[in-house]
Amino acid sequence: MSDGRLVFRDARLLDGTNPARDGVSVVVEGSRITAVRDGAVETGEADQVIELAGKTLMPGMVQCHFHTGFGATASGGIGPILGLEAPATYMGMIASYNARIALDCGVTSIIGSSNADGLDISLKEAILLGVVDGPRVLACTREFMTSGEQADGDNRSWFMQLGNKGLVRAMSGAEAFRQATREEVGRGCEVVKISVARGHGSAPAWDVNYMTDAELDAVVSTAHERGALVRSHCPSRIGVIECARGGVDIIDHADRIDDEGIEAVLAADATVVPSMLWSERFLGFADSWDHSQATFPIGEGFPEKLEDTLARLAAVRTDYEYTQQMLPKMRAAGVRLVLGDDYGFPMMPHGDYVSEMELYARFGVPPAEIVSWATKNGAEAMGKGDELGIIAENRLADLLVVDGDPSTDVSSLRTGVRMVVKDGAIVRNQLGG
Repeated sequence: MSDGRLVFRDARLLDGTNPARDGVSVVVEGSRITAVRDGAVETGEADQVIELAGKTLMPGMVQCHFHTGFGATASGGIGPILGLEAPATYMGMIASYNARIALDCGVTSIIGSSNADGLDISLKEAILLGVVDGPRVLACTREFMTSGEQADGDNRSWFMQLGNKGLVRAMSGAEAFRQATREEVGRGCEVVKISVARGHGSAPAWDVNYMTDAELDAVVSTAHERGALVRSHCPSRIGVIECARGGVDIIDHADRIDDEGIEAVLAADATVVPSMLWSERFLGFADSWDHSQATFPIGEGFPEKLEDTLARLAAVRTDYEYTQQMLPKMRAAGVRLVLGDDYGFPMMPHGDYVSEMELYARFGVPPAEIVSWATKNGAEAMGKGDELGIIAENRLADLLVVDGDPSTDVSSLRTGVRMVVKDGAIVRNQLGG
């Protein structure tokens, strides 16, 4: 490795905050950015100079809802519950494979969502030690939920008497939630995932919060005492309000957020992950079913009459359309919105991240704003807003070189990522020459 600097010249700089500007030089020494200058900078023989000739230089992106273990398995992805699709050793290979895909797409940081068997912790350590390549990982716990909740493994596979319930950890009572938080944060998790209501994407949202105030406070207070964040699967109106007021840092989905929920999120300085691509893809998939011949068990996974299935699908579509209507309100109010979804399924595999950006563009969100969700907002959601997400002096050097300008066309990120820099090191280079 050279002792010199990494110097980018003649960049179209998209710094994560301001409009793009041309003819900029950016200097990296070690893991940090040391200079951002209009025009050229002096260089020495030891410097690695990269002439960009007007290509875009932008911050690395953050995926804020990342299931490391979702993906193809030898069994076709079939298991009694999520996280048990294959042996833990194989699931670890999937996690490392997904991490490399994300890095190649320009994702230099991920905030984990629920996973089984400490996958996030192991992946983070393997990346830090150089065993595998991938983004920096904010490792997540299993998904904590009250006993009998929709995604509780006992509700779908109780007769199997499973000792290992995959990515689910079901419990009851404040002390049980406190103990679970202590254990998993103590093992290295930096994000605690809870589930407070059923619904989102493939099942309609119920206006409930399964967790008691005492249970929610036990998780949040214990996690925050130990420096960990809390995120919540939270499609319901009341769930959004009570989670935000209870100190949850990241609200996932927020399908039924209302004006009161927006106020609560703003007051808490919480982050919302709309993750609307799953709903879009699921509804498109459901349209292909032959509803005259069979039902499809969505939601709880139990058989139901055809008219009930159709009613469920209609309710899912209503939730989705409602969230579309609330998105401009969240943006106008200043809610911190970020990118991330349940990638790893055939209808939306890992690496398909730009499709989410394109979806929001179709909803009328300006491309430059979407880029800020992926960079500046994502870094702030991680608690690293003073280190990442913006190209400025003294920040960590997570950088992307892109053909085209994502601030005018997010689709340029689909095939245009030419170089990825993480912590000042080039981890992907397709510039040529």
